[in-house]
Amino acid sequence: MSGSLNRQRFVDAALDVIADVGVDKLSMRRVASQLGVSAMAMYKHFANKDELLGAAFEEFIARAEVLPDDQLPWDEWLTVSARGMYQALCSEMSWVPWLGKLRLGGNALRVTERFAAKLAESGLATDASVRVYMATIQLVVGAVCMRTSLHAGHWQQGEAAAAMPEALSPEIFTGLANAVAQEPIDISLPLLIEGVRHQLLA
Repeated sequence: MSGSLNRQRFVDAALDVIADVGVDKLSMRRVASQLGVSAMAMYKHFANKDELLGAAFEEFIARAEVLPDDQLPWDEWLTVSARGMYQALCSEMSWVPWLGKLRLGGNALRVTERFAAKLAESGLATDASVRVYMATIQLVVGAVCMRTSLHAGHWQQGEAAAAMPEALSPEIFTGLANAVAQEPIDISLPLLIEGVRHQLLA
């Protein structure tokens, strides 16, 4: 069996394990068990768990729809890309704590370069384009964490309203209750895009 297993099969199995138990509990032994082979069979393709994890993250990025059609205007392109990141991370939240720890591979670098290049094509300076990319990543990760927190608490609009201090003005009270009922990215992403638009017009 092990002779017919290539690197991609192990990567696919690693993503299956992550979907079952999360990134923190990924191990060479679990992946090997998933495929019915000895863990030693994996060392032909991966020197250690970190290398396997990096390869799995690269595949995770490849499967996410984060590089839209280049023909889209910059603001639509950014929206589709950010929402793709958001949906991917919402589908597997356990990647979030690892985002700053993993060494960037080819797919991650490709997304970074294309994102910055798309904004530069719109008229932003390279430094500003990179900053918008970083702001987008921060926005997406924050929105994913907020969504997870709200869902973990099973908040519905009525429950959220009931939990808010009565000292708030009616306008702020209503605004907060409505905001909690929205997808977090639907609040923050339009504000980011509007900020970029102002930079382009300045």
